[in-house]
Amino acid sequence: MSTNWEDLLWRPIHKAKAKMDYHSQHPMDLHFDAGEIIEVLGIENEDWWNGSIQNTQKLGTFKFGSFPKIFVEVVEAVESSFESKNDYQQKKIINSKPNLPPRKKPLVTSNNNKPSYDDDNNKTDVLNKLPQLLNKIPELTKPKLSSSNNSSRENSLKISAMSFDLETYEQFESRPDPVSRCEPVVVAKDFEGFFDASVVDFTIIDEYARETPISETETIGKLSYYLTSVWDHPLYKLRAIFTWVTDNISYDCESFFSGQYRNAANGAKDVLKKRSAVCAGYSELFYELSKAARLDVWKINGNAKGAGYTAGADISGSEYGHAWNGVLYEGEYLLIDSTWGAGHLHNGQFVKSFNPFYFMCSPMKMIYRHLPTDPKHQYLKPIISSEEFLNLPYFRELCFKNGINLTRWSGHIAETSKDKISLEFEHTALEETGYYGANLDWKGQSKLAVVVQRLTHPGPNGGILYRILCNIPSNGDGHLSVYYYPRGGGEGPQLITQKIINHGTGSNYKQFVNTYGIPFIVSIVNPLEATLEHNTKVRFEINVFGEHPTPKLLVFDQSFKKKQFLEIVDRNDEQDYVTFVGDVVLSYKGKWHLGYESKDNYFSYIAEYDVD
Repeated sequence: MSTNWEDLLWRPIHKAKAKMDYHSQHPMDLHFDAGEIIEVLGIENEDWWNGSIQNTQKLGTFKFGSFPKIFVEVVEAVESSFESKNDYQQKKIINSKPNLPPRKKPLVTSNNNKPSYDDDNNKTDVLNKLPQLLNKIPELTKPKLSSSNNSSRENSLKISAMSFDLETYEQFESRPDPVSRCEPVVVAKDFEGFFDASVVDFTIIDEYARETPISETETIGKLSYYLTSVWDHPLYKLRAIFTWVTDNISYDCESFFSGQYRNAANGAKDVLKKRSAVCAGYSELFYELSKAARLDVWKINGNAKGAGYTAGADISGSEYGHAWNGVLYEGEYLLIDSTWGAGHLHNGQFVKSFNPFYFMCSPMKMIYRHLPTDPKHQYLKPIISSEEFLNLPYFRELCFKNGINLTRWSGHIAETSKDKISLEFEHTALEETGYYGANLDWKGQSKLAVVVQRLTHPGPNGGILYRILCNIPSNGDGHLSVYYYPRGGGEGPQLITQKIINHGTGSNYKQFVNTYGIPFIVSIVNPLEATLEHNTKVRFEINVFGEHPTPKLLVFDQSFKKKQFLEIVDRNDEQDYVTFVGDVVLSYKGKWHLGYESKDNYFSYIAEYDVD
């Protein structure tokens, strides 16, 4: 005799529709997507229900589990067949699969009866509300405080020894950047100061150049006259040429990646006709357009840390060959790279992206990635040797805007036998407010977590000092990348890349804690490791910078059986930071979170720990 599954399991109390996705990591929870219909089979407590949905991966079967009722809305009531608590208990015993352990033990489950509890103390732990999802970062409402007294139990727990110890990390001395001993070459007797293109408004010139009619681009002479004849100042003439070239010439990816770039269209006339070139063609076209306008411009050849370069690589090969331009402007030698000003390569494709950094660039900045074949084209005194050039940090353009100063760095390669490395840098452009992040690309394990701590004391130049802590999982080499995220949002561009070589075995490796993007600057001092030991007391120490009013920080477990606010132990108005400290007993296994109290009495995550 066939038996319907409803005769073996709890009868549904009612049907509910999911208002949002619920994908918990708890093994006994019911997972569902927004819009799915759930048959509610039991009430665990005022916040958690039991239910089932059809298993789409195996027809004719069902998935069971617990879920927070706030994620669903009732769409259909069902007549209950349970007439008494005993009837309910009998039906529940018959149901051996699946065995769903409730978060609280319900004694009654029916349409008409509210759940009661076998432990009054547990009842005080029930949440007023359950998780809300906002911008993919979970926010959690305040749980009720437990009335139980755990002080005697907590006193018997051992204190965690997982406090941060900088001595376990390979640290590097402050090495002067070779460029710091240089100064730009000038030829004017009455030199008035170094030029900074970033303070000049080129909007009108750029718009004029970008709207050049096609009819004016037939020849080098005609185009040059159109671009430059309307401007009296040579700076505007140079800018108009730079903007037109970067806006209208695409990089010849096919020639570059096939190795046939020497045969590419590099003559100015061919480039103007085909609207495509490698670096030599960009440089040649810029030179010819400038020459036609009688501007003092020339071509420079050399090697560069460009497409395909990774920190620590040798760039003597022809694939790193590059070409750019030089100009003498008011007694100062400046450099122009219209190739890099036009865009960049990504996944084998040219991405058009105007970059004015490479227009009238200082030799003090250009030298970090451009090494001319003829040393005199560095326009530095003293010059930088090839060995020094290779050992320079791999800086991106934003490093100069942020005034990055490497205070503890190893050169282009950092080596250790400890499985751990510590580096430091200073951010001196204080008007640029944001935060830094980093990751480690290691043997195919891309984006391993790296900690960037903002320190509470200033750097040697009065700037903001940052410490990078990198844990290395094995013997070998990889690359550390540092990113900057402007305050107020936006994708963080890569600033610095560093090659890492580990001679150790990886036995000292510990995974760092996972952190979330939040709207203010937080530096976790302790604990830093992702996994914490169960039944220990751990000291949390957190610094919050430049946030007014000061947020409230707390630590809580996944089920909200316990939460603890951290106390403010230091407030420094001069450096504009607040230090939070709290000794937290990790009395439950599972996920624990460091969070803050956000709007409307909700909690948002800062970091997530695993307690085993």
